[in-house]
Amino acid sequence: MNTHLLKSTLKGKSPLAFFLLAMAIYIPFVVNANVNTFVIGAFIPVTTALILVYWENGTAGVVELLRRSFDYKRIKSGVWYLPVLLLYPGIVLMQYGLAIFSGAPVPLPQFSFWTPIGFAIIFVAALGEELGWMGYAYEPMQERLGALKASLVLGVIWVSVHIPLYVMSGASYYWIVWDCIFVVMTRVLFVWIYNNTGRSIFAVALLHTMFNFVWQVIPPGNMVLIPLYNPGSLAVITIVLAAMVTFLWGSKTLAQYRFAPSSQLSVKK
Repeated sequence: MNTHLLKSTLKGKSPLAFFLLAMAIYIPFVVNANVNTFVIGAFIPVTTALILVYWENGTAGVVELLRRSFDYKRIKSGVWYLPVLLLYPGIVLMQYGLAIFSGAPVPLPQFSFWTPIGFAIIFVAALGEELGWMGYAYEPMQERLGALKASLVLGVIWVSVHIPLYVMSGASYYWIVWDCIFVVMTRVLFVWIYNNTGRSIFAVALLHTMFNFVWQVIPPGNMVLIPLYNPGSLAVITIVLAAMVTFLWGSKTLAQYRFAPSSQLSVKK
């Protein structure tokens, strides 16, 4: 992305204002916590971002942010669709192997007429989150902290809004702690995809969709009750993947592949 354009895009954005406003909107959902309110809560990030963007840049800013929902033209290399679509199914396959090896019950995926509709709904909810998290809050954080540190900070904030849902679901402290680690490390992978697809919201929303969708086709649909969903091993797998990504693409941008030709490394991301 052109440096001048990037600075223009970041001008006026305040992650702190975003987080404070989002929290103010989010608190009533926690007070009246149930599954339905948390589903609606997925749209708090984009609602917050739209309020702030309108305050900062008016209607034009709102339109520009919403247009990023389908900014797939930013993805210059189609090879990045492979990790977007296959990364989390691959992690689930690893979980299948670990579960079978340990002798745990392994549920089979269930598909039906409603599966594509469910996928579309999850994608819309993912956009509701990522237009706020990545489309507004993240980029100023990355400019200040670098990609890895910013992704970890955002990951901690992201997972914190899930904790009331975990508690409401009856999860153990062990389960909650490991799942929090898993989700934080997941944000590192989200940022890796984001920065390598020309900062595409569409790409990271599609990745987020796969992150949630794979667990919706494995019965009974409640992650706390799915024997295959072991946050401890999921966290370990994701930590390893995040470490590999950081080593290969660099902690500053997560987008400068160390084994790429020198001419490519010199290009500003």
